[in-house]
Amino acid sequence: MNGKLLFLLITLVVFTTTSQEDASEKLSFEDVSQSISSTSMPYFSGLNGYFSFRIPALIKTNKTVLAFAEGRKNSTSDFGDIDLVVRRSEDNGQTWAPLQLIYDQDTMAVQNPVPIYLKQENKIILLFNTTTLSEHDILHTDYKEENQRRAYITSSLDDGLSWSTPREITQTVKQQHWRWHALGPVHGIQLRHGANKGRIVVPVAISIKKGSSAYCMALIYSDDSANSWKIGAVDNNLNDAVQSNETTIVELLDGRIYVNTRDHLGGSHLKNRGETYSLDGGLSFEEPIIESDKFPSPIVQSALLRWYPRENTARNMIFFSTPSNPEKREHLIIMLSTDESQSWKTVFKVHNGFAAYSDMVQLDGNTLGVLYETDEYKKILFRQVTIKQ
Repeated sequence: MNGKLLFLLITLVVFTTTSQEDASEKLSFEDVSQSISSTSMPYFSGLNGYFSFRIPALIKTNKTVLAFAEGRKNSTSDFGDIDLVVRRSEDNGQTWAPLQLIYDQDTMAVQNPVPIYLKQENKIILLFNTTTLSEHDILHTDYKEENQRRAYITSSLDDGLSWSTPREITQTVKQQHWRWHALGPVHGIQLRHGANKGRIVVPVAISIKKGSSAYCMALIYSDDSANSWKIGAVDNNLNDAVQSNETTIVELLDGRIYVNTRDHLGGSHLKNRGETYSLDGGLSFEEPIIESDKFPSPIVQSALLRWYPRENTARNMIFFSTPSNPEKREHLIIMLSTDESQSWKTVFKVHNGFAAYSDMVQLDGNTLGVLYETDEYKKILFRQVTIKQ
């Protein structure tokens, strides 16, 4: 090998490793849960007459932060009269515009918001489900095809001020024998690296036969800016230790997709999550999903976020938000990986006490935004967290 090339390679390895170690060292544990100056409340019980808001999802366009949720009219129940709503912020979540209704189907449940921001087009894509049946009925009863859970897509070209008429995509993202079908719920991703650059990938929870012990998960994708959709990788193994359910994904720097999923049954002690990878842009999984003891999570939805550094920096960070009591939903933390998902450490405590579903967004080069459920589902809070440089 050419001597100069070898020197450059060694220098790059040393520089990258040092940068990752520096990032990890700078982000030592910090409890930000008591700060109120960096917290706002986009959703709370009684807002616009809704009993409760649940299932937060979060993205940022060039100038606007959008916090999505399910507006639950009469209770906190996962079934009933549920609308899809959003609130917008143009000051990084310090204040919020009035609540905006995206989709209301009378008494039908409109659920599972999954937003993706396509930066090159300044376009927001939003996927969601509708249903006339409860989860119990979907899993345990025979029902007509017209009563299956359905998938829809809408979009916005003006930072969420207006939305296109929702278009049904059920036939292209749901196999006929799948009973349960729940998109996300968390933001989807658009790949930035490798042969599949530009591909949109979204996780979906499924069940593959009758009964409550058949939860699995899949990835769906689009290669044409969300105009058409296909089913990619499918986890359909009911004999492994993980009954995957709500899933979050992130792209690694080498183009792989890291998959982190909730174990519906909780797995073994202290192993409430599963992990795997996709090497081909979401078309297949490298290996079966395996139990992980890296995360102190209860049985709950969690979120991943790739941190994109400012220009001329080499920091390599992935964040993971989750409650941190394995037995119940409380004490929301942010975990950090600086080695592309191989290892994790807790770097922030975001909330003390009850906390459940969450999502994250990068607000700028120094600030992380975290949207999460709290107060027994009576509130959804938004917190800014400063990332030290």
